[in-house]
Amino acid sequence: MNERFDVIVTILELIGTAAFAASGALTAIKRRFDLFGVIIIGVTTAVGGGIMRDIVIGSHPVAAFRDPLAMSAAALISALVFAALAVKGDPGGKALKLYDTAMLMLDTIGLGIFTVTGITAAMRSGVSDNTFLLVFSGVITGVGGGVLRDIFVNKKPEIFVGNIYACASATGAAAFLLCYGMMSFMPACMVSLAVTFSLRLMSVKFGWNLPKIQIKARQERRIAATKENLINKKRSIDYEKVYYYHKP
Repeated sequence: MNERFDVIVTILELIGTAAFAASGALTAIKRRFDLFGVIIIGVTTAVGGGIMRDIVIGSHPVAAFRDPLAMSAAALISALVFAALAVKGDPGGKALKLYDTAMLMLDTIGLGIFTVTGITAAMRSGVSDNTFLLVFSGVITGVGGGVLRDIFVNKKPEIFVGNIYACASATGAAAFLLCYGMMSFMPACMVSLAVTFSLRLMSVKFGWNLPKIQIKARQERRIAATKENLINKKRSIDYEKVYYYHKP
């Protein structure tokens, strides 16, 4: 890994950090968190995946604490997003749609970039010959922060219920490893980003999802049964009224 490679990876990490921090901050603001909460969620979204990755590959202390640049940048960006929206005031319906679009784009950018940087971090740790661990490191770096963000704001993690997310990261990671064996880092990185971006955005646009089993909750079945009983009882009462009214 030469010096130019390290510079490129650092730039990518900062871009991904900025994207994820802004995404986390927007989520926290939408949930009515205060400034401290917004910063915590923004920082968690930005560095949470990297912390998980470093624990898995045995890199101690984790990169987020060895070099506080990413955490500081994430905190600053989260505070700036909060300040910008605080000045603007309570957003209306049109603005909220714009924020949703911004969150999708920022989340997608962070996902694609952190998938690549997660793989490179694992390579640096000396596990280049373990393809499964490299892909896993890329995916956990890409999705880990978002999972923590959703848990902290009391929301079902997007990767378990939403459009294709972790699968887009895994496909992008596989594309990077495949291309990296045939070309230099930057072209392989561009291919991986293109694959991850395309899969993620197309899944949202066309509503692509992995299969789900639709099972009615027990409570929903009870409510439906109760409603049906009430309707039948009402019909019975109405019939009796009509019968006695017309009785000779």
